[in-house]
Amino acid sequence: MKLTILGSSGAFPGPGLATSGYLLEIDGHHLLIDCGSGVLSRMLEYIRLDQLEAIILTHLHSDHISDIGVLKYAMDLSRKAGQTIGNIPVYAPKTPEPLAASLESPGNFTLIPIADDHHFDLFGAQIHCFGTIHPFETCALRIEKDGRVFATTSDTIPCANLTPLLRQADLALLDAGSQEKLRTPVMVHMTAAECGTIAAQNDVKNMLLIHLLPFFNRAESILEARTAAGDSPTTIDLAEPGLTYTI
Repeated sequence: MKLTILGSSGAFPGPGLATSGYLLEIDGHHLLIDCGSGVLSRMLEYIRLDQLEAIILTHLHSDHISDIGVLKYAMDLSRKAGQTIGNIPVYAPKTPEPLAASLESPGNFTLIPIADDHHFDLFGAQIHCFGTIHPFETCALRIEKDGRVFATTSDTIPCANLTPLLRQADLALLDAGSQEKLRTPVMVHMTAAECGTIAAQNDVKNMLLIHLLPFFNRAESILEARTAAGDSPTTIDLAEPGLTYTI
């Protein structure tokens, strides 16, 4: 498997960046995980539109799905221009129902519901969905292929499902949408420190921080996560757009 970071900004894209979007190549097949603001143009730097074979939307917040609408335009207009663009399966939670219904696009997308404890095979990989704690129904993903494991928490706070999700992952993306200095009584994202602690506890080999707000001091988030991980062998970095990781 090979992962390319298309966008990892939280909530809104920083200058020249994109929100959540990750292109996973599995034995030459291309899967897009989340399709936030700016992700489509980034994706087209790496693959043609007709090479996109499946999409997983971890949840239906705008910073994870906002480019789905323009993707529909791209598919329709490309067909009118004579290109062969196939129907794409879109795996996504069923709630909130109005947003799930807005994804409907006959001829473009076939919607397939996912939820906590849902499992399916795709391109020879085993995909396991784990529900997380977030204002919208959200599915973290553990993807296994040939003994290698990629995982992404999507958006969450610490919860029990993070242990089976992350255990001994080769590469994991963790939601560092907050920092300890910004802690409030009610949280909707993990702090960078929590990411470092959880990755170390679950023997994650390589961890990337995602969902950082554009105005965060990124060096502070990295230091916070690495300090919390202590002497763990887990490597901790930022999910930098444009970088590709072999899993």
